[in-house]
Amino acid sequence: MTNAQMWALIVGFASPVLISVINQPQWSPAARTLVQVVVSVLVGLGSALFAGDFAGKDVVTSILVAAVAAISAYKGVFKPSGIAPKVEKATSVAARR
Repeated sequence: MTNAQMWALIVGFASPVLISVINQPQWSPAARTLVQVVVSVLVGLGSALFAGDFAGKDVVTSILVAAVAAISAYKGVFKPSGIAPKVEKATSVAARR
């Protein structure tokens, strides 16, 4: 595992909290998924750039590692513990009204 992939794994694991801040409970599943994909792409790109591995295969691998880490962390930790849903609710536009 390269440094870029390791960083993508670490940041990807924590990214469901950021994704929960962005996502809104009233959004469609497609829109919520798009946010997750965009954040994973940004995490992967940033990790590869930060680690100095900004080349084709390394970037794609970092994006995929970030996506798998984010999805796994969300399904295995952040959603069951209630952290992600609470963050979404607290940061939703509807909660500010």
